[in-house]
Amino acid sequence: MGNLERIATARRRAEPDAREPTPDLFAALAAPASPPALVSDQDDRIVFWNRAAAELLGRPSAEAVGRRCFDVVGGHDVYGNRFCYENCPVKNAVASTQPVSGFVLDVACGDAARHTTHATILPVPGSQPGEFMIVHILDRVPPAAAARPAAWPARFTPREREILQSIAAGLQNKEVAQHLGISPATVRNHVHNILEKLGVHSKLEAVSLAFRSGWIAEGPSRRM
Repeated sequence: MGNLERIATARRRAEPDAREPTPDLFAALAAPASPPALVSDQDDRIVFWNRAAAELLGRPSAEAVGRRCFDVVGGHDVYGNRFCYENCPVKNAVASTQPVSGFVLDVACGDAARHTTHATILPVPGSQPGEFMIVHILDRVPPAAAARPAAWPARFTPREREILQSIAAGLQNKEVAQHLGISPATVRNHVHNILEKLGVHSKLEAVSLAFRSGWIAEGPSRRM
């Protein structure tokens, strides 16, 4: 069983009626081969920070645990907008028991340059109503992966590729329509088809998946 499988197994064991659901999970996250990971609680406080996270983010556990996750991670989305903040979309989704798909997150690394990562979110229910923890697993996206776009899957039409690339550049639907010389309604139809083909629910998720898959090279973009 690989480390990610052990983490997932430990997370599944963290049932709401368990009095101490965290030891197995923390042990799995602390294993030597575990990816960078941090755990925050329902109050946004970091309760766990593994060695790999310390190496990636440039902060030892002593400087992270007990602080608010959004202050430490300082994550931005693919458009450069602040993503990590109090009552962020991830926390709200977990609090309402909604699933959270993986996404691309640009994270602060101490006083050094920022890193692009792929974030995987694992919610862990607490022992009391309203209590929960959020496991954030951060896989660094190598710069070379963004520099050399991978081949697009054959299921995408050339127009769908153009539209997703335009969205990734920060264009709104009306701007995409103007840029490509088509109607906003046509853009909306293409976006709907793109989301269906990718199995995601939002343009942000689609762009995150495109970056993560290497279909789009990451570069300067307009902020939405």
